[in-house]
Parts: sequence; structure tokens; C-alpha cells
Amino acid sequence: MAEGPTIRGVTNRARALDWLGRHLISTGGIGIIAAVMGIFVFILSEAWPLFRDPVLTPAQQYPSPGRFAIGVDPYHQIAYVAGTAGVDLVRLEDGTILPGEWADELAGLSLSSATQNVDLLALGTAEGEVEVARVDFKLDYSTGTRQVVPQVTAAGRIEVDPRGEALEQVTFREDGDGLSAAAAITESGRLVVVVREQQQGLLGPGEMVEEQYELSADLGGERPTQVMVDGRIRQMLVGTAAGSLYEWRLYGVDERPELVGRLPAADGAVTALAYILGEVSVAVGDATGGIHTWFKIEADGRRSYRKVHGFAGAGAAITHMAASQRDKQFLAADAEGRVALHHMTSEKTALQIATGGPLAALAFAPKADGFLTLGTDGQLRRYKLDNPHPEISGAVLFGQIWYEGYPGPEYVWQSTGGTDEFESKLSLIPLIFGTAKGTLYAMLFALPLAVLAAIYTAEFATPRVRGLVKPTVEVMASLPSVILGFLAGLWLAPLLESHMIGTLMLVPVVGAVVIGGAWAWQYAPRSMVRRVTGVGEIYMLGAVTLIGAWLAYVLGPAFEQLSFEGQFLQWMRQDAAISYDQRNCLVVGFAMGFAVIPLVFTICEDSLSSVPSSLRAGSLALGATAWQTAIKVVLPMALPGIFSAAMIGFGRAIGETMIVLMATGNTPIMDWNIFNGMRTISANIAVELPEAPHQGTLYRVLFLSGLLLFVATFCINSLAEVVRQRLRDKYNRL
Repeated sequence: MAEGPTIRGVTNRARALDWLGRHLISTGGIGIIAAVMGIFVFILSEAWPLFRDPVLTPAQQYPSPGRFAIGVDPYHQIAYVAGTAGVDLVRLEDGTILPGEWADELAGLSLSSATQNVDLLALGTAEGEVEVARVDFKLDYSTGTRQVVPQVTAAGRIEVDPRGEALEQVTFREDGDGLSAAAAITESGRLVVVVREQQQGLLGPGEMVEEQYELSADLGGERPTQVMVDGRIRQMLVGTAAGSLYEWRLYGVDERPELVGRLPAADGAVTALAYILGEVSVAVGDATGGIHTWFKIEADGRRSYRKVHGFAGAGAAITHMAASQRDKQFLAADAEGRVALHHMTSEKTALQIATGGPLAALAFAPKADGFLTLGTDGQLRRYKLDNPHPEISGAVLFGQIWYEGYPGPEYVWQSTGGTDEFESKLSLIPLIFGTAKGTLYAMLFALPLAVLAAIYTAEFATPRVRGLVKPTVEVMASLPSVILGFLAGLWLAPLLESHMIGTLMLVPVVGAVVIGGAWAWQYAPRSMVRRVTGVGEIYMLGAVTLIGAWLAYVLGPAFEQLSFEGQFLQWMRQDAAISYDQRNCLVVGFAMGFAVIPLVFTICEDSLSSVPSSLRAGSLALGATAWQTAIKVVLPMALPGIFSAAMIGFGRAIGETMIVLMATGNTPIMDWNIFNGMRTISANIAVELPEAPHQGTLYRVLFLSGLLLFVATFCINSLAEVVRQRLRDKYNRL
């Protein structure tokens, strides 16, 4: 009986199943495409904020009694200003002045200058003295909300100039261990410095020892314009009206400061100086509006300052600079009231604004999320800044950058430093290079073996051998990469190190033994040839190969003793100047090649086996040998599949993580030396991502590197598909 009503011989049930299957397949395909696009969009959304422009909130403006120095608490609630009569506190919510929040010693001062450094205020007076004030902000949660409680305390008074001249420029620093220094430029242009040290007694702090020096004679007649002392009280820098930068080395109270040298630091007068975070680099602003940063590098056996980074100005003199306490950003204000936000290392100017007139003071917020300006018109202005990734630029990610302490521009990946004062170095070039290097060595090992093995299995092996070899190789693909990486790092790497000469001799010795065996096989008795042929030549070839490998490892120590006195690795490191890492690219080539071979072999063998047998028969009938048929007939027809296998193996190698992670030293260096390690993008993500702060710069850079890997793989696979289609069309016409 008929199963149901039919249309043109097809049952309704079959039509329904066909419709269902077609739509399921279409839905599955669309779902896969959507999933891939979703992954792409997610990765892109995590990486894109790296390149977002900073957001600056319009200023809030308050009248202020100050005119010399300003600062703000980390939560932008209380600002402090130093004016002619002392220190005042301003509530930024409404601009009101907080009364009675400072010590009596700071009231009624006749100030002539002031500078702010973190929580210290150095107040220079018209009588040649420096009053030191400490500004602390305590948090109070007793009311259920966060309240910032300011505390301004006097930390001591220092007589800097015995002549009693007004101080035009002043600075004060302390190292936290009892050593401090106050330096100033007087109204007449004299340079004076006082070094103090708190002696330790048996039962507590002892006597305060103080030494005073005048260093004007060391300037050679140049008038000083700017002065600052580092936080360790080891260095003092002075800028002059002639554009020079003088450096003194401080020795505490033990001896007089020593003039180290003079640098032609600016095109015009030095009008602003600032240490960048870490106090390794110093920013120098001049009367022409230019800014240059200097730091010391090693040259000719000594460390000396060198101009490294530069920023062009708008032509007006730089009057103030303020460095971030979080990173290598700094603010610079010119004589016309323009404020620019620069990042030292990337040489990127993130923004530039006009504040409405010349400034009397400038301060960066402690969290680098805003800044304050104090105009000469007495207006205090607050700006909020959202710039979470200031250190990132195209040059930082893909160019050579000159980092502090380095002899020149380099590609460097170093995501963490010894302290927060040292910046991360996030060049992706070493990771891209390491990925290419690891993939290249793995493919050099895997591709020839896999393709040649597939040709033999498909064209020359007996059915019995084929039935044994193909499943065995395919089972290799099931081995977890973490196991391969574990074996490569803990077993193979030490083994290769102890038998390096034998390993290097494998290719020439095994090749010579196999070629010699093939030559001798021509003269073997016919009865032996028939007997071996019936069983399979592959077993004899395997035996000959093993003999060659054994011979290479036997001859290796003798050759090493004869040529290198048994110290090949030592010769390579010292005499040949070739570095050697136990976990190197040679180990990765073997281990990752072992993981890639099954994939490439399987696809190549299937492509070769799918070539019609009629083509082989026709070639053999025309007198071609089996080898000629395989190379000139079968191989070209299977070339699209072989090319696809190579590209799939390439994709497998470029994205490999665990083998590279465990079998190399994970050092992000750029060196083609096969005895060195490297760090790939995938391994770097596995190492860094678990400890990267969520949505921090490192976190987003890792997503960016993943995006690059995603795009590179997509482009390579797309190109491979285009080439495969063209090859298939070409050979289908034959």
C-alpha cells in the first residue's frame, strides 16, 4: 500500500523531512555565523575603548584668595590654595572658604612663592624663610556617607636665605627617613639650598643638623629661573634664563653639593621644570613653548641625561607643569592660559584647552581624573577628566618606543614593573613576531612529514599498511595539547639539551643512511626483494630510519668531543655568541609539529585518495611509473585539498596555547634563533589575562591582541579558500 498521498512520486513525509532538514541545516549555519560574529563584536567592544578620546567635563569656577599653589583631595571635594596670607581650603561643591582649618603658624604669612608636591606645601616668604605645611585628607564615614576631612598642619620653618630676601622660587622635599632639603631662588637671582637631617638618639629622635649653601657661583653668571629637588634628596636640578639645566648631587649634611654637569636643555629660558612619576625623567619647558623630557642612559661607562621625548608648543612660554601621580601623564600651561595634557612615553597630546587667561598655579588630581587651574584673575577652575588609557597609542602598540633606562627605541612587552612608578610596556610586535616564529618552525617540521606520509599512504602503501598507519596517525590528534606541552617542557627539552649534537645530526645522518640503504637495495637478491615487498617496504624503511637516528646519537658525543671538546653549548654561548634557552623553538617545533601532523595528514590523505582511479590507470597505461603518476598526476589533482590541509594546520599552529606556554620560556624577544624561546599571542593571553585588572589597560590590550589573532586567522582562511577554489577550478578543467 502507498504510505500516503504522493506528489510526483515523493511522499508527504519525505517532503516534510526534507524541508525540516534543509531548514535545520540553514539555521545551524546561520547560528554558527552569528556566533562567530558575536565573538568578534564582543572582542572588539572590549578593545575599542583603548582608542577612545579623553572626555573633559566643562570647568566649575570659584573665586579664590590664593595665587601661588593649589591642590585637591582624591575625591574632588576639598581644594587648598596658598595665597599671600597663608593657606585656605575651598569646598568645591559650592566654592565656600572653610574657616579655621589650618594651624596658627600658617595664618598671616607674607608669602612670595609656593610649590606643592603630593601632600607637602613649601611656602616661601618675603623674609627668606620656607614654611612647610602638610595637607592630609582623612575619610569620615560616621554619618553613613563619605566625608573628606582636611587637616593642614605646620611641619616646620626653615631659614633658607640669611640675607632675608624674598624667595621667588622655592621647593622642599623629604625622604621619610629624616633627611630633607629646601632650595630657593631669591629675588636678586641667588641660588640657596638648606639640607637638614634628623639625627637618631638612643631613646628617640635626636638633634636636627642643618647645613646651608649658596651655589650661585656654580652657575657661571647665568640667572636661575627654576629649581627642584628629588624625593631621595640626592639630586637638585636648576634651570636658567640661558636655557641651561644644571645638576647637583646632594650628600646630605656631610659635604657640600657637587655640581655634576650642565646641559643645553632649552632653546630659550627654562620657564618650568617637573619630575615625571618615578623621578627618572624630568620635563623641561622653555620660553618658546617647547617641552622636552630627559632621562639618564648608560653611555661610555657613565650615566648622563639625554633628551628623549619632545612636544611642540603654541609659541607662548610654558609657565607651569604638573605631573600625574598615577602614570607618565603631565599637564603643561603656557603664558596665554592654554593647558595641554601630554603623555611622556607615547609623545601623545591628548587634549588642549584655553582657560581664559594666564595661570598662577596648576595641579593634577591625585587619581589623574581631573585637574585644577588658578588664574591670575583669582578664579579657581576645576576640570573632570575621563582618560582611562592614556599610555596607549598606535605607536606604543606597533612602533618602537624609547622607554626610561633603555639605550634607544625598542619593541618591548613588559606588562608589569617592579613598582607602580615604572610604566607597563605593551608593544604587540614581540608577540606577533613570536607567534610567527613558533608557527614557522612547527610547520617546517610538520608539513613535509605529513604531506609525504599522506602521499606514501595513499599511493604506495599496501592495504594492510594503510589500514594500520592511517588510524594510528589519526589517534595522535586526540592527544590533549596540555599533555604534549607537559612532555615537551619536562622531558623533551632536557633530553634535547643533553643530546644537542645528536639531534642536530639527525637530518644529515638519517638522510644519508636512508639514501645509502636505497642504493644498496638495488643490489639485493630478487628473492629478498619479493619477500619484503609482500610484507611491506615501510617496515624496512622504518628500521633503516631508526638505525640512522641511533647512529646520529651515537656519533654525536664523539663529534662534540672532537670538534668542541665536549662543550658544544658552552662554545655556542661564549665563542659563537648564540644564546641558548632549554625551552626553545626546537622543542616547540617538535611538540607542536607532532600536534599538527595528524590534522594535515588526514586531510591530505583523503584528498589524494579521492582522485579518480581512472587517472592513475591511464597514467600507468601510458608507461609512467608509480612515482611519476603520484607526483605528476595525482598530486596536482589533490593540490586544492593539500593546500587546505596546510592552511588548517597553519591555523592550528598559530592558535596553539598550551604547548607554547609549557615548552618555551615565554620570553617576548625578537630573535629568529631556533635555540631561543618566544612568546606567542595565545600564550600571552593565557598567562596575563587571569591577573589583568578588569577593564584596565592590560586587560583591553590582551583583548586587542586576541582581536588581531582572530582577524589574522580569518584573513588567512579566507585567502586560503580563494586559492583553493581557483586551484580546484584549474585542475577540474584538465
